[in-house]
Amino acid sequence: MRLLDKYNRTSLIATCFIIIVAGFVYYFTISYILTGKVDKDLMVEENEIFDYVKLNGHLPQVFKSEDLKIKFQKIGNEKVVRKFSDTQYYNDLDSEMESGRSLVSAVNVGKQPYRIIITESKVETEELIRVIFIITLGIILVLLVFLLLVNRLLMRNLWQPFYSMLQQIKQFNLADQQVIAPLNASIDEFNDMNREVTAMSKRVTHDYIALKKFVENAAHELMTPVAVLNSKLDNLAQDNDITVHQSKLITELYGVIGKMTRLNKSMLLLARVENKLMPEQVEMEISEALREKLSEFQGLYQARGIVVEAHLQPCHVNMNRDLLTNLFNNLLANAMRHNHTGGKVIVDLDASGMRMSNTGKDTALDEEVIFQRFYKSSESEGTGLGLTLVKEICDLYGFQLSYHYAGQLHCFTIKFRA
Repeated sequence: MRLLDKYNRTSLIATCFIIIVAGFVYYFTISYILTGKVDKDLMVEENEIFDYVKLNGHLPQVFKSEDLKIKFQKIGNEKVVRKFSDTQYYNDLDSEMESGRSLVSAVNVGKQPYRIIITESKVETEELIRVIFIITLGIILVLLVFLLLVNRLLMRNLWQPFYSMLQQIKQFNLADQQVIAPLNASIDEFNDMNREVTAMSKRVTHDYIALKKFVENAAHELMTPVAVLNSKLDNLAQDNDITVHQSKLITELYGVIGKMTRLNKSMLLLARVENKLMPEQVEMEISEALREKLSEFQGLYQARGIVVEAHLQPCHVNMNRDLLTNLFNNLLANAMRHNHTGGKVIVDLDASGMRMSNTGKDTALDEEVIFQRFYKSSESEGTGLGLTLVKEICDLYGFQLSYHYAGQLHCFTIKFRA
């Protein structure tokens, strides 16, 4: 969930809770105030009755009223407790029961005590409470919606520097030697974060450039001693006095030097691809090139009893020819190197892409690491850069490279077009 949505949701829930609680408090407060007003009206009526009896010596005449009812009841020696209470009374004019507020009191007319029951209608009071509550609630809801909209716009503007910086981080690419651009925001925290991220990107870029130069220089420097070793071994191999054991050691050294040579070439090519230093690219039809490459590998496959199935259709891509050759070489070599004797390799090519499938281990490979540098299985004799080069070449031209395991086949798929 996005931070802004999380904040708005939490704010809305908290605001609604506060409004509900405040609404109940407001309702009962208004009800208490208006009920107190009714009680004052009842006390006014009570005092008028007391004054009338004191002045005239008898009870006042009771008139029919829609909102006020007064009853006098003779009582004996019983004690009357003066109290206010909510009640229901029958409205003669409307012929229905209505809610009211009553005051029970007592008065003596001569020596005869009377109970006084004064009841005033609360219909208008309750309607007034409802109207006030509805109007207030409506105003609060309008204000709430307005505040949410203003808050959303305000938060979006406040967080704009963060999203701008996040977009730069997403587009950050070491190969392009980019640096996070400085940010001039009105919020100190965003400026602090931008300064730290910018400094970090500069350090990472500097370290990456230094490491890349080291790899390039090391690969170049290795070429001379490897060539010298090859030359010395050639001279040693031509010596007629070497023993069988020495000949075996020389053969092993040739293998080691050959692996060093392949690793050196792969490192140089990888550096060139990452730096986008490849020559111009051309539009070409690649099915024939793939067919020729399969023919070159045919002898190696046959030596291990690997059966090759090829389904090749015309396909045009725009890329460097040498990189295309390297792409095919690494995929075909990988399919052979990680296969078993009597296995199978299936090559599919059409206008949208190609798929290289081969038998091998009965378990799927780890998709998270197979394209990483120098990753290889324990029994592999490769350099560990083959699939890394394939991945870098695909990334260079925007091809989609993926791996999956299905039907006891390890499948590498390249989508030339989405």
